[in-house]
Amino acid sequence: MKNQYVVYSAHWDHLGIGQPDRRGDTIYNGAVDNASGVASVIEIAEAFTKLPPAERPRRSILFLIPTAEEQGLLGAEWYVRHPLVPLVRTAADINLDSMNILGTTRDFVPLGAERSSIENVAEAIAHERNMRVVHDPRPEQGSFYRSDHFPFARFGVPSISLKEGDTFDGRPAGWGERMFREYNTAHYHQPSDEYSDSWDFRGMIQEADIAFAIGRRIADLDQMPHFNPNDEFAQADRNRR
Repeated sequence: MKNQYVVYSAHWDHLGIGQPDRRGDTIYNGAVDNASGVASVIEIAEAFTKLPPAERPRRSILFLIPTAEEQGLLGAEWYVRHPLVPLVRTAADINLDSMNILGTTRDFVPLGAERSSIENVAEAIAHERNMRVVHDPRPEQGSFYRSDHFPFARFGVPSISLKEGDTFDGRPAGWGERMFREYNTAHYHQPSDEYSDSWDFRGMIQEADIAFAIGRRIADLDQMPHFNPNDEFAQADRNRR
């Protein structure tokens, strides 16, 4: 199975230099979106390299840091058209885009998992951690179609983009939703998306651990993941095989 691959992806680009905000800042740092995802993929890669030989996964792991996501998923789109390994040997893509810097949660969102057999893996990982899998809480935003996992899915590779849930430890109900809206209103695609000492890295570590576990479990499956028969990408999945 070493000639089959599980891909981890996270885009490293942001908007660069643009119009100044009210403070005169013109640098769009992209700390959450998506330096946090890139840092997490790098740490996941290091974690895989430190596994003892007897514990290494059956499939290989490929780490992809594409660019031009903010311009329309151009880097990931280019990759799936010119892959390093054939897509027929690509088991799945696990995408990390804007990590949880708010603290630990009791649920998580494997965005798009319900479309494929990856859902079974995500449910098993959640059960082992006494967590819940929840589906996209904001489907009206079309998030499944807006990050680097989507070109993989469109070309028939079962893919997810991992997100934290809204049930935060030690926080009242609705707090996570309020924080999400605050970030989207004040910091998303703004110069103010920058590092803060208020970040709670326990949430980021938890999310990276879940991503690591899902990818490792997929890498050890007897069969490669597949889209559900009635999913819109099922035909693309069959075509690539």
